[in-house]
Amino acid sequence: MKTITNTFLKGLLFSLPILITFGLIYWVFVTAEQMLRVPLEWLLPEGWYITGMGLLSTFGIVFALGVLAQAYLIEKLFVWFELLMEKIPFVKTVYTSARDLLGFLTGSNEHDMQSVVAVEVNGMRMIGFVTNEHIALGENTDQVAVYIPMSYMIGGFLVYMDKEKCTPLDIPVQKAMQQVITAHINHSDSSMDSAEK
Repeated sequence: MKTITNTFLKGLLFSLPILITFGLIYWVFVTAEQMLRVPLEWLLPEGWYITGMGLLSTFGIVFALGVLAQAYLIEKLFVWFELLMEKIPFVKTVYTSARDLLGFLTGSNEHDMQSVVAVEVNGMRMIGFVTNEHIALGENTDQVAVYIPMSYMIGGFLVYMDKEKCTPLDIPVQKAMQQVITAHINHSDSSMDSAEK
C-alpha cells in the first residue's frame, strides 16, 4: 500500500506542474479570445475573424503598451496614473499588490533587493534580502531592513537588524529567491557560499 501511495505521489508531483502550466496558458488563451472576439468581429469584415486573433491581438496590445511605456511623455503619464491608483483605498491595495507580484515574477524589481544575506533568528539561519542599508530606529543608526520571504507563499517578514548580524551570501538575488520560494526542493544545487563583503 505504501509503494502504491509513493508511486501516486511521484506521479502527482510530475504531472501537477505540467497541468498548472498548460491550464494557465489555456486560461489566458480563452480569456483573451473572449475579451477581444466581439470588438474584432465588429471591426473586421464579416467572416474574417479566425480563432486565435484575440490572443494575437492581446500580445500586440501588451507589446505596444511596453513600447509606449518607454517613451518619456507616456512614462510620465504612467507615473501619474500610478499615483492616482494609489490614492483609491481598495484599488490601491489590489493594484500595488498585483504590480509588485508581477515585478517580482519577471525580475524587473530585482534592484529593490540590494543583496542576499543569512540572518539568525531564534537560533535558526534564514535567507533574507536587504532592501535598505541605511535605517535609523531611534538611537540605532546602523540598522538594515531585511525582507525574509516565506516558502510557497507570496508574503514574508520585514525585520530591522544590526548590519554586523547579517552575513552576506555570494548568490544572485533571483536564484536565492527561487530557492526560498520553492523551499530549496532542488537538491542538484544545495550549496550556498557565503562571503564577507
